[in-house]
Amino acid sequence: MFPDLFILYHISLIRHHSTMKLHVILSIPLLICSGAVSAQHTFKAGWKTYNTGTIIHEYSYKCDYTDTVRLYATDSMHTYIAADSAVVLTEAVRGYDKNVYKTIYYFNPGRQLIKQEDYKNDNLLERNEWRYDDKKRKASHIRSSSTNGNTYKKLFTYTTEKSSGESVEQECAYFNGKVEFYTKKYYDKKNVMYKEVRLNDNNKDVVHVENFTYGENGKVKQRSVYFPQFKVTKTFDEPAGMIPAKCFGLRPMGSIDKGPSARIPFILRVMAKHKVMLQDTSCKDYEYTFSNNTNCFITISSGKEPGTRMVRYRLKEKV
Repeated sequence: MFPDLFILYHISLIRHHSTMKLHVILSIPLLICSGAVSAQHTFKAGWKTYNTGTIIHEYSYKCDYTDTVRLYATDSMHTYIAADSAVVLTEAVRGYDKNVYKTIYYFNPGRQLIKQEDYKNDNLLERNEWRYDDKKRKASHIRSSSTNGNTYKKLFTYTTEKSSGESVEQECAYFNGKVEFYTKKYYDKKNVMYKEVRLNDNNKDVVHVENFTYGENGKVKQRSVYFPQFKVTKTFDEPAGMIPAKCFGLRPMGSIDKGPSARIPFILRVMAKHKVMLQDTSCKDYEYTFSNNTNCFITISSGKEPGTRMVRYRLKEKV
């Protein structure tokens, strides 16, 4: 992963016809795929203007494949990272929606997210703020909605069992200033959550107890929920945790073709080169990322509809 992408990920991854023809249909050509990529040397966040250190251009496509491969542009996003990495601005356009959705992230010197503001055009929709304790653990989170005027607050405390290395995160949730519920999350010595206990607003009566089982890929594959009021346990399978580890991963991509006009043919060549892997029927769901370890990566994942894939192309540009 690129060093500059640490911030982005802190916010925070078949069947195919035997002949792959490089035929492309773009549903939003003027919006996403035409014109040259140009560097923006400054950007505004709030009342201030920041010098841009890095720009990450992201283009998303839905891939439909039968006899030919078709890429339909779905949305685009441009991320502007300040030279000191303290402020990040994302601007996104979603499909045919003419609105611009902007999110501004503010980080402390330790690269912890301390504030997030979400806008639709220039209208503030929501503000989130975080505070941390002296051990850099999350101490509070306040979410304020500008659309309905509601305020949500969570306070966090922590305890650690020295002998086992396990820890408990205790959360108190407020809605418009009134306690709504309490939550205890239990983590093993590897900091993997294995249990969550939800209590009502008196911090005594248990609403439910949820246990988690993980698959070989590290994702939750099963949740077991016990409801003490009814003395009933319900089990839920999580498809993501059932996916074999081989169906995820980061793989080399080689040098990239530069320029907006080269983007689509290059994506299709990457897909053609790895079509055997993408055709693996044992990977019903998958997500592969191909990177040149410098400034570009392509993520190909299974789509929700049969015979589709989702493709994300990201290019990092130093300013």
